[in-house]
Amino acid sequence: MRVCLIPLRIEVRNPSANLRHFQQRLKEVSQHQPDIVCLPECAFTGYLYDEEDFQKFAEPIPGQTTSAVSILAREHHCYICFGMLEKAPEGVYSSAVLINKTGEIVFIHRKICEQPPFTNGNEVKAIDTELGRLSVLLCGDLFEDGVKAKLDKRLDALILPLARSFDGKSPDLERWLKEERQAYADEFRKVGATGLIVNLLEKSSEPGASFGGAMIVNANGEILAESTHGTDEVLIYESVSDNNDGG
Repeated sequence: MRVCLIPLRIEVRNPSANLRHFQQRLKEVSQHQPDIVCLPECAFTGYLYDEEDFQKFAEPIPGQTTSAVSILAREHHCYICFGMLEKAPEGVYSSAVLINKTGEIVFIHRKICEQPPFTNGNEVKAIDTELGRLSVLLCGDLFEDGVKAKLDKRLDALILPLARSFDGKSPDLERWLKEERQAYADEFRKVGATGLIVNLLEKSSEPGASFGGAMIVNANGEILAESTHGTDEVLIYESVSDNNDGG
């Protein structure tokens, strides 16, 4: 399985421009023929949490954004996983969608560990694909033992889209290396599956913007590969399902 993690650099609240930017990045990586392309949480809007933003930017699934990404998945013959603000009758979720190579929505995860005004999901699922048995959690879900306990024990890979930022200074390489980098690896060791971690990179002058970067961790909690903290550097890696061989 050839994985491509894109820590998408976005303009907050500009989904049309961000989708166009993703199209360009996808063209750039298509020469590597990835089997799956993973994007961050809230990939095309930025991480928004005000009711006003929900009204303007949340969409149903399926909807306009999933339709646009489905076309790209078919064109490039790859799976695409991405996070978005999902509008549902009962409220707005931070959700992750997995679209297969034929453009079909095959998996939706609604973030479980989230604060109001979000609505919380409550299901943890897995899906069998030609790439292996996959599941998706979102950001803080990984650090809740009750959520991890619901994961399938036979997973080949767990995708973790993030919109992670630090208060004050973000990016902060020193803090990442001292406090959080190993914490993520330790959680994937507990899960016992390869972890595909990709974070949003928000172009913003405001403090606390999501800080980008991507990382792949094996089932033993060993960091196999990572892109540079604070950047939108693409991370491409092969054979992640066997937890040993990289490229």
